[in-house]
Amino acid sequence: MGTNWKPEDVEFIFRSYQIFEKKFEEFLRVLPLTPENEKAWSPELVGLFLDVSGMVDSVARHIVGKDATKKAYELNIDDFETHLLAKEHISNSRVAVYVYPLKVISPYDGYREADGWWKVYSSLKHNRIEHYTKANLANTLNALASLFLILVRHKDEEFTKALLRFNLINDTGFVPEVLHDERVRNGYQFWYDSELFGTHDLVENLPKDISKINPAFTSEKFQNFLGRSNP
Repeated sequence: MGTNWKPEDVEFIFRSYQIFEKKFEEFLRVLPLTPENEKAWSPELVGLFLDVSGMVDSVARHIVGKDATKKAYELNIDDFETHLLAKEHISNSRVAVYVYPLKVISPYDGYREADGWWKVYSSLKHNRIEHYTKANLANTLNALASLFLILVRHKDEEFTKALLRFNLINDTGFVPEVLHDERVRNGYQFWYDSELFGTHDLVENLPKDISKINPAFTSEKFQNFLGRSNP
């Protein structure tokens, strides 16, 4: 697989993700990621939530639109699920959240349900006044983690280059020239880290139960948060 993207567009997407993540981390300094804070919201958080969710929508629409018979504006979440989220094993994936204590979340679990982040995004686009309180800490976290998963799992050559530039991939020593082919053929080798999130290329290598995680499949950063490097 080569690329369907302009390099400058991919740079914009990854740079935007970096900005989104930094803004969210600033919220976490004020509102720690605890159960009692999950429903907390603010006008600024509403804006961030819409930016993040809108980027998920835009990136998915571009990826799916390249191979779909529909026009890009006709695509919907069912198309995204069929041709991207399920196809690239994104919708059933988990993400480690680098907070203490370490969390593992499934950002696409229930995302289309009444209070799920995608449903909230769709509602806010049509009526911010009625639904703004639902753009809360938990939904913003899940939307951001969902975007992270798309960026690290989509096997496009320009995305691989961006993963290297933004230091999001544990390249296991491969030179840039062969890294993309290795991602396509042998994804089991790769772990991805941002400032806030971590995940493996294979769903089964990041189980929901933290005690069952084999640190050998993770990164030094994950092991530091977990507190062990041995199985």
